[in-house]
Amino acid sequence: MKARLWCLLALLLAGNAAAQSYRWVDAQGRTHYGDRPPPAAAQLRERQTPAPAADKTLPYALRQAVANYPVTLYVAAQCAEGCQEGRDYLKARGVPFTEKPVATREEAAALKQRLGADEAVVPVLTVGTRHAKGWLRSDWQTLLDAAGYPRGNPR
Repeated sequence: MKARLWCLLALLLAGNAAAQSYRWVDAQGRTHYGDRPPPAAAQLRERQTPAPAADKTLPYALRQAVANYPVTLYVAAQCAEGCQEGRDYLKARGVPFTEKPVATREEAAALKQRLGADEAVVPVLTVGTRHAKGWLRSDWQTLLDAAGYPRGNPR
């Protein structure tokens, strides 16, 4: 009798594990979750920054942070001090990041649009979908801490 109950329980759990879930934002900006596809009028949001492939040599906590909240540093040629200080901070903390130069007007316009800003201020640090404009150690530290990046260099 117990074996039958365990088999039934395993079948029920397997059926639930195969169910697909959906996430969408309605016209009022509210996020919804469900097991049915979103209505046609729903606004679908894609991840803006693709997560880098997991590096198996990284500690688990760092791999999780990188997968869930990838870090991108936007820099420009005329940004000498702030960009280098920010770059050095990320390296000292052991944060894997992608560096993107903002060299053309089109790239600056795209950055402004992405940030919802009136002007493109560099450096810009993005951690997942959140960002910090300009170099301010406390702001960068807050973003990285919230995303679960370890404080010391774990490598």
